Amino acid sequence: MYRAVLALSVLAVSALPAAAQVKLNWTTTETDNGANLAFGTEDSSQLLFVCERGKPLALVNVSGAKGLKGDDPAKVIFTAGKLKKELTGKAVAADTSIDVEAGSKLEDVKALLASGKTLTVEVKGAKQQIPLAGAPEAYVQFEAFCK
Repeated sequence: MYRAVLALSVLAVSALPAAAQVKLNWTTTETDNGANLAFGTEDSSQLLFVCERGKPLALVNVSGAKGLKGDDPAKVIFTAGKLKKELTGKAVAADTSIDVEAGSKLEDVKALLASGKTLTVEVKGAKQQIPLAGAPEAYVQFEAFCK
């Protein structure tokens, strides 16, 4: 379900005029089964963490990969401060893009979001710098919804 929402969100943002100022931020949303922690706009996310209540893992979704097809093996590399985490997952074909999905321990997500001012996210064909301002605070709420 979140893939469809994510794909529609990407489509909506891509329709905005280039001159439009888009405010990106960290948001947490409680779901029926857990929570989402996203970096992006109200309608779209560049980076999404999804947890299921009671489980110590999060699904990580990064948009914007290039050179991959759906179900190809793929990696996500996170770097924040001196901390670096490499996750193995797979490419997922969305309506307008290729995303990379991988699993991560919640404790690793927490450590990354508290390890610097910027989170570097790398997938095949794309590298993003994501500001961590507001991320630790959003994670506290995310973690509470995941328990």
